[in-house]
Amino acid sequence: MGGHAPRSGRAPRDPSPPDRTPEPDAARPPSGSRSAQEPPPLPGLRLDPAGHRNQGAVLSAALRRVLDITQAGMGNVQLAEGGRLRMEKHVGLSRDFTGFFAFVEGPTTSCAQAAETRRQVTVRDVATAEVFDEDSRRTILLAGSRACHSVPLVNRAGVPLGMISSHHERPLVGFTRAQLDVLESTGAMVGRWLSWHRHTVVRDALAHLHTHARTLG
Repeated sequence: MGGHAPRSGRAPRDPSPPDRTPEPDAARPPSGSRSAQEPPPLPGLRLDPAGHRNQGAVLSAALRRVLDITQAGMGNVQLAEGGRLRMEKHVGLSRDFTGFFAFVEGPTTSCAQAAETRRQVTVRDVATAEVFDEDSRRTILLAGSRACHSVPLVNRAGVPLGMISSHHERPLVGFTRAQLDVLESTGAMVGRWLSWHRHTVVRDALAHLHTHARTLG
C-alpha cells in the first residue's frame, strides 16, 4: 500500500473506524429496482449467498483472497472517492497506521502509483524504496511492514475503483507470474462488482432517501 494525504491535509487524528460504514440492505431487493439485477460472479471468494450483494462481505472476502495468494498476514482495502483512496477494511495493522493512511492522495506511495498506472505495484523493501516520503515510510515500518504489494480494483474500462494491499513482515523477492495473474484477475473481478454495486444498490438507496425526503417535505 503506501500513501497519505499531503502534509497540509493529513488524515484526521480520530477517523471513524473503516468497518462502521453503513451498508445497504443485503436482502434481495424488489424486482423493479436496479438492485434486482444479478451481481457479477465472484469465483474464488468465500461468501455465503447473501454476501454476494453486501459490499462489506465482498471486500472482506477479497482481502482474505489477496492475503492468501501473497501469503501475508497484514493488509487493507481502500475505495476511490473524489480523487483519493479511503481506508475501508484492514487486517493486522496498527491504529497509528490506519489513522495515518485513513485518506490517501498524492504520488508518493505505492498504492497511489498503482492507482495512477492502473497496474500492480510491488515494494520489495519499504526501508529503501524511493517511492515513499519519510513520514509514510516511518509509519509503515513501525506497523511491522517491510514490504507491500498493491492490486488495483478496476472496472471494465480499467479505471481503479479501489485498491487491495498486502503487507509483509520481511522484504520480498517478488511474486511468480501465476500469482500476479491471479491477483490481476481478482482485482478485475472485484472492480466489476464494485461498479455494479455503485450503479444498482447505491443508486437505489439514494433514490429511496430522495423519495422519503419528498414525502416528508
